Amino acid sequence: MKNKFYLLLFGLLTGMTLFLSCTKKGDVQKEVKIDDKNLTSCRSGAGCEYLFTEQADLKVDNSFKTGTYRLFWFKEQSPGISTSVYIKAPMQGNSFELTKADLLANRVQFSQLCPACYLISFKPVDGYVKGVNTTPEKPADQARWLLEGKVILQGTADPSIKDTVFVKQYFSPNFIFN
Repeated sequence: MKNKFYLLLFGLLTGMTLFLSCTKKGDVQKEVKIDDKNLTSCRSGAGCEYLFTEQADLKVDNSFKTGTYRLFWFKEQSPGISTSVYIKAPMQGNSFELTKADLLANRVQFSQLCPACYLISFKPVDGYVKGVNTTPEKPADQARWLLEGKVILQGTADPSIKDTVFVKQYFSPNFIFN
């Protein structure tokens, strides 16, 4: 009788230990890795900037407003044309990964301005963006983030027209909206 009691107690303790040691799949954050090889560069004759700010969002005209995102943006300015991509990343954590579903939910926005051109309007339809804080020990206004992204664009008026934007670059803080 004593042996049965100890065997039952041992079984209960083993079961409780296994149950409490397991975690849900959703609780474990996937580690994001990006190497710093083959960084993208600006086209010849263009000027580029790679910046981010925190607690921000975009208005309809792509100007900034207070919000819930860590907002990354890169801009390429050539004579007569300006191209910008805005990335709305979560505020928490030292890394993030956006998927096609996030792009379709308007977490990545593409904009081109050319007063003297006829431009086709594009929207993101596929791709990914991932980012890693390379200086997690520093405060946000001194941090550097490494982002990698491939965004597939489709013409809004003509879906058969496609383009791809690729970025792999370090982003610096800019807490003054300009």
